[in-house]
Order: sequence, then structure tokens, then C-alpha cells
Amino acid sequence: MLESKWGLRFIALILAIFFYLSVNNVFGNVFSNDNLSQNSSKTIEDVPVEILYDSKNLHVTKAPDTVNVTISGPQSKLLKIEDADDIKVVVDLSNAKAGNYKEDYILKGLSNDINYNVKPKRAYVTLENKKTKTMHVQADISKNDINSDYKVKHSSVEPDSVKVTGGKEQLDKIAYLKAAYKDATKISEDTSDVADVIAFDKQLNKLDVKVQTDEVKLNVQLEPYSKKVDVKIRTKGSLPNNKSLDDITLADKEIELYGNRDELQNVSEIEGTVNLDDVTESTEKKVDLKLPSNVKKTEPKEVTAYINLK
Repeated sequence: MLESKWGLRFIALILAIFFYLSVNNVFGNVFSNDNLSQNSSKTIEDVPVEILYDSKNLHVTKAPDTVNVTISGPQSKLLKIEDADDIKVVVDLSNAKAGNYKEDYILKGLSNDINYNVKPKRAYVTLENKKTKTMHVQADISKNDINSDYKVKHSSVEPDSVKVTGGKEQLDKIAYLKAAYKDATKISEDTSDVADVIAFDKQLNKLDVKVQTDEVKLNVQLEPYSKKVDVKIRTKGSLPNNKSLDDITLADKEIELYGNRDELQNVSEIEGTVNLDDVTESTEKKVDLKLPSNVKKTEPKEVTAYINLK
């Protein structure tokens, strides 16, 4: 490189920039002891909170997850604290019994010349006596988990009962233990996969309890999507002058339509037409069904109408 004319020019440029920065004391301004010793402040957001308590006999049912911490002091010290992992925020309830507490936060690992301010200022924590009981787990499969051409035929959970640990009040609130797939994306075939178990109250709010087997196996069997709708009868044609219609009854008042869930969601009934031309006495006829264009098949395939004259 030194033998190249362009290499020499490049080195000369680097030296010129270096001398310029040195003359103007740029390096000194950046790294001077005065700047590093100057006081400043900054805020670290979403710092995790650790609760110290008797975890063998008690359960935390209410506690803050994170706080924002503003620290101030010598800039040289603050430069070493970059994110939430560099700060430890603790609520010390080591000697506490079951109850509700309002406690100050304690920051550990900071030097004495760094001041701190935590928001919110105090932690509100609820401790309950720990209890454990065995509860049944339900399969929780949303229609959004399933391809819209299918529906759930059968589902099961293995194991279907698990142990749940928490405070007595929290355990008493549990209305459902639901197993849901971790990553369900439009399932279109029979599936067996790991699922998370979550506890809910009657309003489907998550409860702060610990499921000892928090992962179970969720099995799902699918079948083509279908829905039952009413058959609405209308007539066309006319009877002979000496005959009148008493009533028309259907062998099947409902019919099951097979197709896509999204396309059938607004279909609540279909129209069936009975032709009265050439009817001279009580009889039966096949109904002409007017099916939506997106229906793949019906069950039954045909509907019979019983025509009664008087």
C-alpha cells in the first residue's frame, strides 16, 4: 500500500484528520475527567421486580412486574448502567405472613454516590397461604385456529388433570383450566401438539396461579365444516279448481350444508320450492332446493315434501 500513490494519499488524509482533532482538543473534550465526573441522570424503563418472600408456604397473587427507575450521579458511573439487566429492583417481604403490603423498592448493586427514584414509588403486594389441588383441563381450540373448511370433530387433553398451586382465594376463583396450542395457524388436519395450560375465572380473566404441569398434549380431530339450517317452503303452480291445499310438511325441516365457514356464516335458512302443478290428490314430492353457490354437499341429499289436499 505504501508503494501506491493512492495509498500514500489515504494515509496522509488520516494523519491530517487526526492532527486536526488533536489541535481542537476534540479527544480531550470527549474523554476529559471533568466530563466523566460531571453529574447527570437517565431513566431505565421496564426494570423487572423481584419479590423476596417465603415461597415454600406463601404464594404471590398480586405484585408489580416492572418499574421505571431514574438514576443520577457521576456520568462515569452512569455509563456502566445501560439497560434493565444492569439494575436489580427488590421488594423484601422475607419475614412477611399472608396479607396485603405496601412496601418501598430497594435497588441493589448501585454505588453509594448514585441516587435513584422509582416509579411508581411503592409496591402493592398480596401474599396468600399456598394451597394445591388437582383440577380438570379442557381443550381450548378457537375457530380461528382451524382452517375455515373444517371444524373440530373431537378433542382431548393428555393428561386431562393437573395440579394447580396458588393462594386459596385464587384457587376458589378458577372456573376453567384451558389447554391451548402455543402456535396454531389454520390447522387443516388431525393434530397432536404441546399446549399451554392457563387458569381463568368466570369472566375469562387469567388468574395468577402456578400449574405444575403447565404443558400438556392437545389432540384434535377435524371433519369438513358444516352447519344446519332451516328449510323454508314456498309453492309454485296451482291445483285443479276442485282441490285446495290443506298443508305441506317436510320429512326434514333442517338440512346440513357443507362448505366454508366464512362463506356460510350468514346463511340461516334456504328456500325449497314445491311445484303444485299436476297434483290431484295428497301425495309426496321432492323439494327443489335453492342452495348457495358455495355449498359442496348437503345432508340429506334430498328433501321430501308431503302434500295434503282437502
